[in-house]
Amino acid sequence: MLQEKLELLLEKYDVSTKAEINSNDGEYTVTIDGKVYPLLAHRFERRFTELHKMYHDGTLEGPSHIRCSHIGSFGDSLTRLVRREIDICRYLSDAEVASVTAYTTGKDAMNLILNLTDGVICTIEAATTLPQSANDIDKHEVISRRGFICDRVVDTQVPQQSIYMYCEDGNETYTDVDFELYGLTIDEIAAVRAAFELARSEELRAAALKDSEMLDKIMNAVASSVSECKKAQI
Repeated sequence: MLQEKLELLLEKYDVSTKAEINSNDGEYTVTIDGKVYPLLAHRFERRFTELHKMYHDGTLEGPSHIRCSHIGSFGDSLTRLVRREIDICRYLSDAEVASVTAYTTGKDAMNLILNLTDGVICTIEAATTLPQSANDIDKHEVISRRGFICDRVVDTQVPQQSIYMYCEDGNETYTDVDFELYGLTIDEIAAVRAAFELARSEELRAAALKDSEMLDKIMNAVASSVSECKKAQI
């Protein structure tokens, strides 16, 4: 399904580059001209592109704190969740991580404090404690000297759906956010969009490799902070 949708976009927008999208335990990659590129799909999700725009267009004055929380299901990769949230902080702020302090509770929860190079502080709460049948719950807020932005309606604690159907054989929900990629989940839509953008931009491919390399470095610092129980410099 993902490959079919990717090919639909490539053909529709007359992109001649051949690309193949792959998924493995929630991690997406795209193969272009025989080379594999990591997909930071969240960077192409509408709510984050809008937050990024508001972060830098004057809506906020003096951003000081990015607050992220993400709860996944039992069996999910806590490392994957943490890596995603760290990159969301990098993407929203257009700044790099200078240092990280990380604490774990068993193997299914982690709290992190990031110091960014622009002085902004990021706090991340990540866990894999939901039942396996549950959808992930996440929330991202930016607090500034004047102004506040969030990717969720402020008084809700869980993601909302566009349509709710209450049926005799169970409840169903639907959320379609992309008319060209109808039928995919939000994560799948973001992955296909990311693969499409990389297919038509060599600059984005190079940036994806660079960002992935930096995230590897940051995750090594996270592991060091956890093991040594102190702040780790990047």
